[in-house]
Amino acid sequence: MGSWTEGYVGGIDYIRAVYRDWSPAMLCFALTLRGWRPPEALRRGSFTMAEPGCGHGLTSALLAGAHPAARFEAMDFNPSHIAGVRRLAADAGLANAEFLEESFAEYARRDGPMLDAVALHGVWSWVSAGNRAILLEVLRRRLAPGGVVFVSYNALPGTLAHMPLRRLLVERCAQGDGPLPDRIAAAVEFAARMAVQGGGWFANTDGVVERIEQLRRKSPNYIAHEYLNGDWTAFYHADVTRELAAAKLEFAGAAVPMEQLDDLTLSPAQQALAGEARDAAQAETLRDVMTNRSFRRDLFVKGGERLGRAERRALLGQTRFALLVAADDLPEGASTPVGRLPFPQALYKPLGEALAEGPQTLDALLARPALAAQGEDPVLRALILLASLSLAAPAMPEDGGTERNASCDRFNAAVLERHRFGDTPGQLASPLLGSGVPVSRIEALFLLAARLGEDPTAFAWRHLSADGIVLGRDGERCEGDEANRAELARRHAVFMQRRLPVLERLEVV
Repeated sequence: MGSWTEGYVGGIDYIRAVYRDWSPAMLCFALTLRGWRPPEALRRGSFTMAEPGCGHGLTSALLAGAHPAARFEAMDFNPSHIAGVRRLAADAGLANAEFLEESFAEYARRDGPMLDAVALHGVWSWVSAGNRAILLEVLRRRLAPGGVVFVSYNALPGTLAHMPLRRLLVERCAQGDGPLPDRIAAAVEFAARMAVQGGGWFANTDGVVERIEQLRRKSPNYIAHEYLNGDWTAFYHADVTRELAAAKLEFAGAAVPMEQLDDLTLSPAQQALAGEARDAAQAETLRDVMTNRSFRRDLFVKGGERLGRAERRALLGQTRFALLVAADDLPEGASTPVGRLPFPQALYKPLGEALAEGPQTLDALLARPALAAQGEDPVLRALILLASLSLAAPAMPEDGGTERNASCDRFNAAVLERHRFGDTPGQLASPLLGSGVPVSRIEALFLLAARLGEDPTAFAWRHLSADGIVLGRDGERCEGDEANRAELARRHAVFMQRRLPVLERLEVV
């Protein structure tokens, strides 16, 4: 670990992932739900967005591909992260994105246009107080009035239970001189041996054994960047609110729409207790205490404008929604902190069927007799739940669709080529959503074969077998080329029937 890391873990890359939480359509939907006017530039798709501490930069790269009229700045001080995403940007022809190998201090000295949105994911809890102060200065100086900030962080009191485990991992990883992934694996196994012995903290803290078992299945890259940094701070929501107020930022609401629904997490009596708080920051902190919350994804606005009731309703009515799965794949319910939440078929069946026809505005959905009979509030609530569970998503306006289609196609071509040799980035850009749609490596190989006019089964097996991958079915290993090709042929038939229509509806292909 060199001094340039400033206490942040070095020598091992961060995980490669794409996050949908700060896609423009999701930001606008979450803000509108809470009664805030979304930045007009976000709604039009002509915004400027920054992602300090971007890791591999895959989210910014995908959003740049999906929004050719927007501009992106993404920075990370890890040169291997930036080298990789710059290569992707070059292959995808992303002329609207800069990927900067800079520290926060170097980035803060940079001049640039005013920012409409800033994403701080995996940053706030994992950097020093000095670096948080630098980020605050960036927000104070460059975030445009009306702009929005997404910030995720480890929250109290739920993170208290993780602190001894984190300390144990840090101390054990500090021992020895072997490769860091090996030391991480040994530290997790040591923690598991301690848990078996029971007693003490292990006996008196719920969920510790389950947490350790989860870590056994996590990559060393995740564990290193989540637990091993020199700075690792959990926050009460009220303290984050006060800190961001120095940059003239005000809490706007949860970034995940369903987390704005109190009845999914609190009993009526608990809701009443939260209502006794004298301000919003105290109320949110009380909610976290009553739910033992350990992680938050929050939105803050700078000089945000409040919407009147009628204008909020009008903006929601104009919002388009798209289904991310086949209509008959919608579940019968979902688990929430207050119990199982059923999805009534009288509502969700006609809603799924309507969205399966193509993107629909809330107003258009409510014009359908079967949904009108359910009432406006239940339909909107269903859309909130589906969007939060990645079963549906708010979509971009129709304007600019042609340009987004062309840009997404270039980006997706570069991404599909990468799946010849691996399973990342693992998402394709949707011009309809203005965000990403997950695909597996096998699905990506089927799509690439179609682009190239090759037999999908033979093409996929050629690349998978070159990496020593063997398929399985019903818990049994497929032995030999013939069995693996037969399994791929079966999966391709399912893909063509179930998955491809969804990707076509989302304009990914």
